[in-house]
Amino acid sequence: MPANTSADATAKTFVDFVNLVESLELVSNTPIFRGQAIEGNLLPGIARLDPSRNTLELERSMLKQFYLLAANQILAGQTELDLLVLAQHHGLRTRLLDWTSNPLAALWFACSDRTPGDVFVYALDTKDAVFNDPYTKDPFTHGKTKVFQPRLSNERIVAQQGWFTLHCFSNKNQRWVPLEKNTELKMRLITIEIPAMARAEMLKSISRHGTSARTLFPDLDGICRHINWLDGVA
Repeated sequence: MPANTSADATAKTFVDFVNLVESLELVSNTPIFRGQAIEGNLLPGIARLDPSRNTLELERSMLKQFYLLAANQILAGQTELDLLVLAQHHGLRTRLLDWTSNPLAALWFACSDRTPGDVFVYALDTKDAVFNDPYTKDPFTHGKTKVFQPRLSNERIVAQQGWFTLHCFSNKNQRWVPLEKNTELKMRLITIEIPAMARAEMLKSISRHGTSARTLFPDLDGICRHINWLDGVA
């Protein structure tokens, strides 16, 4: 186990990472992954500023404003969960946390983060944790944190093989509970640490194996971001 962290394993090379992913003892046929620059604090954006705040009414108000102000870009018949997914991808703070079924995408997001230092990739076993028919339910009144696969409604979700965890405010604890402390899900979570010194070489290897800003963001922003990285001006 790495020193000074609670990580389950360390990947110092791209081959280490692939071998670790392949050796994970996960029951689910669809594990999901998340890469980030900090260890833990697996909370959705709306909960990070003040985990003790119940933001239900604020979230409903924000989503209503999003619907009104972005109406010309919203398809008819979209549910509140559709709107949350769309808003999340454009920067709105929601109760969704981004994941992917592609471990290389998670590794890219971790290693490309501008925050210096060691980074982390999380693997989550989704067996028995997937939200059945999430689009038929109110996303604000569910009682447990659940995993769901979104509708393939935009190019980024398709490119990033996106999944989400849908979080909820715990009335019992009177706070948002991070995933790594969630009673039902924490035992399904595996942490892989990527040392800071390995990040640059990891990104080169990830790109050689077909994952980069250009593939994960299939638009002009992604192409320009990839060119900046290739030419060392990122």
